[in-house]
Amino acid sequence: MSWNQLTVDVPDDLVDAVVGELSGDAVAGVWENESPQSGYTRLVLYFGSRSNLEQIQRHIRTVFSRSGRQDPRISKTVVEECDWNEEWKKSYTSFPVGDDFFVIPSWENPVVPHDRLPIRIDPGQAFGTGTHETTQLMIEALERWVEPDQLILDVGTGSGFLAIASRLLGAKKVVACDLDPVAAQVAYANIERNGQNGIWTFCGSLDAVNKDTFQLAMGNLTADLVVDLFPEFDRVLKRHGLAILSGILLDQADEIRGIIARFHFTIYEELTRGEWLALICEKHVA
Repeated sequence: MSWNQLTVDVPDDLVDAVVGELSGDAVAGVWENESPQSGYTRLVLYFGSRSNLEQIQRHIRTVFSRSGRQDPRISKTVVEECDWNEEWKKSYTSFPVGDDFFVIPSWENPVVPHDRLPIRIDPGQAFGTGTHETTQLMIEALERWVEPDQLILDVGTGSGFLAIASRLLGAKKVVACDLDPVAAQVAYANIERNGQNGIWTFCGSLDAVNKDTFQLAMGNLTADLVVDLFPEFDRVLKRHGLAILSGILLDQADEIRGIIARFHFTIYEELTRGEWLALICEKHVA
């Protein structure tokens, strides 16, 4: 079987918009690679042989024009079927993240630096390899704010990466949830792979959690989801509990700060990397 491959260099702040614009075009796969241009990500997009490539390219150009950017150069080629999972594994290898961790793909067995905690991950079909800037921001925040007595909630856990990191940092108990049943299964498998007790997973979201339960709740989501779910973050957190939130682009920050203020939370810290923002805020009782 053959696939149509489109390659385009996209400004970092437009990557999510481009991928979202193509969600209705039956995109079969998206790879993000480094671009030769600073501030850009190279997207490699795969579509079936019968896809309307002219329409797809128009959709990509629409995203650029809406943001006032010049039309991108889009290259096209046809590639033959291969084992995409094996191809991806060739480029994903062990690496340090944050000050404390060393990420190890499940198919590797490297020597772990003596001053780092290993996290063994098989992402499967779930988000959370540790390479994305938002995940790295979340790790940086957790290293600063996790305390031994905390009960922590990980919303949209994906691969379980952040839940595992929280437990390794000394959290008393972590509950990890995801609406995607595949992600919930992947998270459970990774938790088992790391030999971690004290982490519970379930398929679902915040509405399944009791009021005033957690000292810390985190979500590496999207700005839209943060806005929609913030009332639930407020509900499940104890008084003076912390919310750690990312998946937020810098130009979306004011909207998120607005809803945080509306619920009488205090922002303690803002962390940035590239075009992305993470916020750490505390719940107060009005």
